[in-house]
Amino acid sequence: MYRLPVKVLLSLILLGMAASLVWYSVCTNRISEKDVDFLKKHASVGLFPESWVLKGKLAYYEDLNAALAVQSFRRAIAIQPLRMDAWFELAKAEAVQGNEAEARKVVDTLSPLLAQISTWKWQEFLLANDMRDGERFAACFNFILNRLPYRTQEACYLAQQFWGEWAAVVPHLEQQNHPVFLRQLMRTNEADVALFLWSKMEEGAEAEDQDLRLRFCQFLLNNKRLGEAKKVWRRFAGDKGTVVYDGGFETEPMNMAFGWRQGRHPEVVVERTLEAPYSGSYSMHLHFRGTANVGFSHVSQVVPVEAGKTYHLSFAQKSRNLTTDQGIFLHLSGYGCKGLNVMSEPLLGSTPWTRVDLDVAVPEGCEAALIQIRRKESLKFDSKISGDYWIDAIEMK
Repeated sequence: MYRLPVKVLLSLILLGMAASLVWYSVCTNRISEKDVDFLKKHASVGLFPESWVLKGKLAYYEDLNAALAVQSFRRAIAIQPLRMDAWFELAKAEAVQGNEAEARKVVDTLSPLLAQISTWKWQEFLLANDMRDGERFAACFNFILNRLPYRTQEACYLAQQFWGEWAAVVPHLEQQNHPVFLRQLMRTNEADVALFLWSKMEEGAEAEDQDLRLRFCQFLLNNKRLGEAKKVWRRFAGDKGTVVYDGGFETEPMNMAFGWRQGRHPEVVVERTLEAPYSGSYSMHLHFRGTANVGFSHVSQVVPVEAGKTYHLSFAQKSRNLTTDQGIFLHLSGYGCKGLNVMSEPLLGSTPWTRVDLDVAVPEGCEAALIQIRRKESLKFDSKISGDYWIDAIEMK
């Protein structure tokens, strides 16, 4: 007797719930699509905090009505207190109205919640920038450098704008962030500020990152700061009695700083080899395929030298079946300077390990030299070079 009314009542309840869910979906969809006309026509969307955030943004960014924006953001927060974007927008709108104290109060309320939440730290950083809050800006900046690497470049750019110049950023850095900021200075080619920061890093343990040291040394070379580059390099290489680094090719080429650089050539096999070295475990081996008239200079090293000093350059070399009239030789020239040009006799044919000695007089104004293993192109008809060349135990004292 009572089953039919109960079923009808349940059906009506379910239909009501279904209608509510449909309306909820429509509202959230329209809000996400920023349908302003829909917001104006339907008052029920006011139940959604998202609608008040949208209304606040429209008032702030389009109507330039910060007071109305503040009201809207406060309504959103009243509905959903943990609506972080509404809090940030509220603080921004308060600051625009000149209510700096109220804006700071809002951010101070949020700070305990944001202490370890990377997602919102960037927004706090931007807000601190807008509010010109130096203490908060510095704290957020250091957090970003330490925890948000994908935001580093943007943060550094804003910091440079905030404090006026790159050098003014350095005093606000936490020690752990010195290497991160140094990399940014290298990207932006700020050599003077980078050197200033490096001097601070040398005082602590931050400069013990050897990869960073080598990259910084290369950065200085790129900027023609040879004197400073040599000082940075000296802490890495030490004093081994020879200015040529790893003259026995015992380690892989660095391809940076004052280490060996090894390029590729399609007609030449360039490799460190364990095959019968002159000394140590390795030597450098070049195999010419005999398919081209090769001009070769793909193994080189920038060497730190002292102007006005005479060095003794020595090395061991051997060959097997090297053809054509143009052989392989060691060439030393000035790096960024003129007046230095020393080369060994080109090696051809087959020769056992032989020691070669050369004197190198470094002219005034020359702080570095470039050593290259070279072969000049031949002008003869039979110019396609084939054969093998080895070099080892390069020293320059």
